[in-house]
Amino acid sequence: MGWRRFLWTAPAGIARMEDSSLISHEVYSPDIAGVLIPRHRIAARLDELARSITEAYPGGELTILAALTGSLVFLSDLIRRLPLRLRVDVVRVSSYPHEATASREPSVLIAPGGDLPGRHVLVIDDILDSGKTLELIRGLAMEAGAASVRTCVLLAKRRDDLPGRVAADFTGFEIDDQFVVGYGLDYGDLYRNLPDLCLLRDLAGGAGR
Repeated sequence: MGWRRFLWTAPAGIARMEDSSLISHEVYSPDIAGVLIPRHRIAARLDELARSITEAYPGGELTILAALTGSLVFLSDLIRRLPLRLRVDVVRVSSYPHEATASREPSVLIAPGGDLPGRHVLVIDDILDSGKTLELIRGLAMEAGAASVRTCVLLAKRRDDLPGRVAADFTGFEIDDQFVVGYGLDYGDLYRNLPDLCLLRDLAGGAGR
């Protein structure tokens, strides 16, 4: 069965800070302007992504190459939905050092260490911004001898200034050029443990991740 690219577009509205926003961490609440995508919508979209990925690998075997650290929550929730024979390897690439809010030139901190030659590889990352990180990791997998390499991201930012950016093969949500935290994504190494995808109060109107 052939593979297709799947995309879900997030609504423009931001959820207010109330019980229905599903923010459960009182210590973070003063920092959060609103919930962009709540946890129940993330879970539903992951079900759809898992079905699409499963259909794309009729051989039933797949090697996941996950980008640390932002993809960890996405990775753990997604792979438990995949009824495939899975291998998991990781790569660490720095593109948002410290408290940077815009993607910079990525550099490899930890290279893949697993057995990639001849494998069908799916690169998983948290967000597609400039596209440089995803292309870097994809290149590493191809250089290692992977039989095929596809890409999957939780979020893809709309970047009209980058018309030549390569799209991911599988995308969870498309969002505006906003800085997002929660569900594994951080700012200054904080907020990864929020269960929803949120906007920080001080960065709510600004561009960035």
